[in-house]
Amino acid sequence: MALGCRIVTRSGLGRHSVLVFDRRNELHFPLTIFAREAMNRCSSGTARLYLNVLIPFFDWLEINESEGRIHRIWGDTPEVLRREVDNYLVERLKCKVKEHRAGFQLLALTDGTRSTVRVFLSALKLFYRIMRAQDRYRHTNPLVDGPSAVLAEIELQIDDDVPVPRMLTVSGVILPRKQRLSDSYFKLVGESWTPQVIDDAEFPARILGGGRKVGWRLQGECITRILFESGCRVSEVVGLTLGDWAARGLLQEAQAFSKGSHGRRVKFIRFSAATAKLLRRCFDTERRQLDQNHYPLDEYIRRAQAHGTDLDHVPLFLSRRRTQLTPKAFRESCWDPACRVAAIEADVHQTRHWYVTQVMRGIYETSRVQPEMNRRLRELIEYMGWRSGWQTLEAYQHYFDPQRHAEMQDRLHQRLDAALKNNRVCLPEGHSALSVPSSVDSQAEKAQSSHESDCDSDLEYLLALGGKRAARRE
Repeated sequence: MALGCRIVTRSGLGRHSVLVFDRRNELHFPLTIFAREAMNRCSSGTARLYLNVLIPFFDWLEINESEGRIHRIWGDTPEVLRREVDNYLVERLKCKVKEHRAGFQLLALTDGTRSTVRVFLSALKLFYRIMRAQDRYRHTNPLVDGPSAVLAEIELQIDDDVPVPRMLTVSGVILPRKQRLSDSYFKLVGESWTPQVIDDAEFPARILGGGRKVGWRLQGECITRILFESGCRVSEVVGLTLGDWAARGLLQEAQAFSKGSHGRRVKFIRFSAATAKLLRRCFDTERRQLDQNHYPLDEYIRRAQAHGTDLDHVPLFLSRRRTQLTPKAFRESCWDPACRVAAIEADVHQTRHWYVTQVMRGIYETSRVQPEMNRRLRELIEYMGWRSGWQTLEAYQHYFDPQRHAEMQDRLHQRLDAALKNNRVCLPEGHSALSVPSSVDSQAEKAQSSHESDCDSDLEYLLALGGKRAARRE
């Protein structure tokens, strides 16, 4: 199904930097408002991802009777919208939906289930939360199950009223985090899903900044930088030996094992020159203090050359117990504290998703022809060591395809606007000039004088842009 809605990005104009237009080329006021509020609550990358997964659903709602369904609007009652979401999950996202005896819906995943199903449910839930907060949707949130919400609130009050005794840090006992009851009407079962697209360019900086605030050692910073720069798994990084690094020249690469290789070095990872320099300093300072022999890097290399010392038995990263660092120890001592300080809820494996997203963005932005793009995508698949190859890559392309098309449309609109301003487009007699979003600033200036004075200028701009029909659909 071709998408009717499209996204237009504005720069330096008012509070609404993202505009959404429907299939009639009119401003989609609810989604435009949602884009602004989502960017205030989330990162810009997350807000854009939410828009990309919501637009197909809003197009789905507007399919008319001639295509076999009744026209629906986003402002219908919760009962109607839940039926539409149910149909959308089954027919478009390929989920299996089963009603629970308590009244909510259970979603089971199939081989054809889109990887964005959890993102879609989160985005739609946030959309109606924002619409309710702005008095644009006057019913209860259709994505929230009333009884589950009440039970979750009771559970929260019980937890607050009955504090759990806190164990001493030195005891080594960590109380398990309680699983909160979900208030969602549609609940995923059978698998724990994590976001597969991390498009926030500031993600590494926020994690590293949180780590410095909690007093990370150089080792924690080295591991985190390698994770973001190489896209490898945390087990592959903490499992590196000096032999792995020396085998690639002690520069910006190291050989490594992969998932399912049973310790065999079947791949290599690459990181920046700055990280390699930091790794050398870490080895000669912090690691040397923990090392049983207290050897610096040069001494290990000299002994390997002179006496045949096996560098494959020299861990690159050590725990405080002087043994090779484990993924669990890294999470608990470095990653989790940094996330808490940075106010981020993220698993360390999301560094891998972030890396793939950024590399794919670079491929799409710099490839000049399709064969070049395909070749570079194949190189990414080989580097990442994906067994399923293109199938894995498809999970990321679901995010990039609509975004790339929207960016191409933006460039087309800019060229068309420039042509119209330079009188390069000659229209036949009796035809009006083509209206495009990028050339409507003059319309906005005229509309500002006719709207009520208590509206802010940016809202006036949007109302003028959407027209009276768009204003009525609020």
